Amino acid sequence: MNKLVKIIIRSKRPPCFRHAWVLLLVCVVLLPVRSRSQTFQFLRFVAVSHNVGHLQWSSYPNAQSYSLYRHYPAQQGFSLVASVADTQYLDTLHRVVCADTVSYYVEAVTPYGIFQSDVVGIYYFDDVPTAPCSLRICTVDTVSDRVLLTWYPTPDTDAIGYYLCIGSPCVDYDTVWGRLNTSYLCPHGLSTDSQYRFRVLAFDSCFQASPLTPYYYNPTLFFPDSGCTRHFSCSWNRYINMPDSVGRYRLHYRLGDQEQVHIHETGPDGPFQFDTVIDDLSIQSVKVYLTVDNTTDSLHAFSQLRTRYFAIGDTADYLRIAGAEYDENIPSVTLTIDIDPDYDFPQCFIYRSQGSEDRFEPIATLDRGNPSAPLLHYVDRSINRAAGRYVYRVGIPDFCQQWMKYSDTVQLLLPDVSKPMAFFPNAIIYGHPECGTFCPTYLSPLSVGYQLDIFTRWGQLVFHTNTLDHCWNGTSPSGQPLSQGTYVYRALVSHADGTVRSYHGTVLLLR
Repeated sequence: MNKLVKIIIRSKRPPCFRHAWVLLLVCVVLLPVRSRSQTFQFLRFVAVSHNVGHLQWSSYPNAQSYSLYRHYPAQQGFSLVASVADTQYLDTLHRVVCADTVSYYVEAVTPYGIFQSDVVGIYYFDDVPTAPCSLRICTVDTVSDRVLLTWYPTPDTDAIGYYLCIGSPCVDYDTVWGRLNTSYLCPHGLSTDSQYRFRVLAFDSCFQASPLTPYYYNPTLFFPDSGCTRHFSCSWNRYINMPDSVGRYRLHYRLGDQEQVHIHETGPDGPFQFDTVIDDLSIQSVKVYLTVDNTTDSLHAFSQLRTRYFAIGDTADYLRIAGAEYDENIPSVTLTIDIDPDYDFPQCFIYRSQGSEDRFEPIATLDRGNPSAPLLHYVDRSINRAAGRYVYRVGIPDFCQQWMKYSDTVQLLLPDVSKPMAFFPNAIIYGHPECGTFCPTYLSPLSVGYQLDIFTRWGQLVFHTNTLDHCWNGTSPSGQPLSQGTYVYRALVSHADGTVRSYHGTVLLLR
C-alpha cells in the first residue's frame, strides 16, 4: 500500500519537459487539423453541360466523408454544396452562370482532423438554345382596361427572362425579367379597341434565345356607330392559339338599366357577328363585351367593355316658356320662349291642353330662324273664351328625332264669360293723346251693338253715336270744346253672347 502511494506521488511530479510532450500528444489526438495535402487533389473537373459540372478527386487516408464547397462569381466566400462518401460528384447549378468560372475545393473528414484540397475552377458556357415557352391567354384586364399577356414558363431553369414582340413582322416591344414572371400588362398606349399580334421568346444569361411562340391576338369588339338607327350590330376577330383550342364565343350585353344580361353564343368557327334591332324607345344604351372560352372551359379571355347610346343625339340644355300673356280684346295668348342658343335644330313645337295636362295636342311648329336669337315669340289666336283655362308647353327633338324634350308647363286662367261687362272711364282730359277720349272697354264677350248718349247735368244732349269704337272727345255736336265739368252718360250695349245691358254714370271733363 505504501509503495503504491509512492508511485502515485512520483507520477504527479514529472520533469517539466515531460509535461510539454504530453500536451503536444493530446493536441494531436483531440484537435481537428486543416492542412493542405500534396497528395489530396482533384483528378477531374469539367463542365459536362452548361449547368452540370463533373468533379473527381483523390482519396485521403482514413477519410470518413468528403465535403464539397463551391464559390460562384461575385459571391462572398465558399458555401457547402454536399457531403459525400464517394470521391466524385455531379454538381447541377441552380444559379445562372454564363461564360464564367465557378471555384471548388474538398475537405476530407478523418479521425485525426479535417484536411483541405487545392482549389480548382470549372468554366461554364451555355451554347444550347433555350427551350421555348408556350402561350396561355391574351385578354383584356377588366380592372385596368389594358391588354394582358400570359404564357407558360420555359422548362429551362437557367432562363432569365422573356422578349415580347408585336406586329408582323414581329419587332421588339418589351422585356420581362425572371423565368417565372409569365405575365405582362401592356401600357395604356395600346388601346383595347384595336387588335394586336403578339409573340414571346425566352432567353438565358448567355442570351441564347428560344424559338418564338406562334402569334396570338387579343379579342376585340368592333362596335360601329349606326347613327340615328336603333340597329345594334357588333363583330369580333377570330381568337388564335388558346391552349386546348377555342371552344366557344359568348357575347354578353345589357340593355339600358335592366338587370338581366343577355348572352349570344357561337361555336369556334363563328359567325363572328351579332345583329339585332332595339325597338323599345325607352332603352337608350347597351353595354357589351365578349368572352372566349377554351374547350375545357378552364381559360377565359375577355374583350374590352363597350357602351353604345341609341337615338339620343344632341339636344338643348334648357328649354322654357319665359312668359305667357292673355289679350282679351283679340283674344289671343302670346308665348315668350327661351331655348338654348347652342342647340341649332331649326324648329320647336308648341303643345296646348284645354284643362288636362295629360292630353296635350300640337298646335303649331315654330321656325326658330336664327337659333342664337335670345327669345322666340308665338301668338295663339285660336282661343275659345269659354275654355276656362289653357296649359302650354314647348317641345324640341334630338337630332335623331327619336324623342322629345319638353319645357315645364304654363297655365293661363281665362276670364269668366258668364257675366259680360263694359267699363267706362270716369274722367277724360281734353286734347290728351292717351286720356282724351271716352270709350268703353269690354270684358268678354265683345259688343256687337252699341248706343251712347252724353248729357250735361241740366239734361242737354252733347254727344250721340250708334257706331262701335266711336268715342266722345269732350266737344259739342258742332265740334266746339265744352267747358270743364261733370257730364252724364247712358249706354246700351249688345254683347256677342246675345245679352243686352244698360250702363249709366258720370264722367268728369278736365281742361
